[in-house]
Amino acid sequence: MNKLVLFIVVITLLFGCNKKLTQFYIDYNSTAIIESTVPISSPFTIYTPDQTTDSEFEFESNDTRKDRIKEILLKDLVLTITNPQSKTFSFLNSIEIYIDSDNLPEKKLAFKENIPNDIGSQLICDLVNIDFQEYIKEDKFKLRLRTVTDEVLTEDITINIYSNFLVDAQLIK
Repeated sequence: MNKLVLFIVVITLLFGCNKKLTQFYIDYNSTAIIESTVPISSPFTIYTPDQTTDSEFEFESNDTRKDRIKEILLKDLVLTITNPQSKTFSFLNSIEIYIDSDNLPEKKLAFKENIPNDIGSQLICDLVNIDFQEYIKEDKFKLRLRTVTDEVLTEDITINIYSNFLVDAQLIK
């Protein structure tokens, strides 16, 4: 009998008291253009257009709300050259990517230093491990790229910026 009571207590503690949690991903794609007139070996800045978050829709689709979000972490940030397709990231020495919103201060999202010359047309960035929920809860955000080149650019380069955020939240049901 004691084993049965103990079993019920353990099950109740494990499953009965826990609030239901969910995890899901939100992806964003932005575009930035590095112009051929940028100086070599000097830092320069590029801004992306505003990115609409659609966070209310994303949260609702996953049975949660803004007030139920526990944490939002960046899981991937990948840069891909889309034009010209034959170009590689060998022209970059380093890059830092920041997130900004009208109502919040700018924060560093990701970076890559000492980029090798044989990198190719895709660059996987190192991530900053902090909670970005306040930015994703906003209606929109924009990204700022701070780059240093180590080659002269003879043509504009279009870059797709893919970011993937992991949302950890409580379910509303």
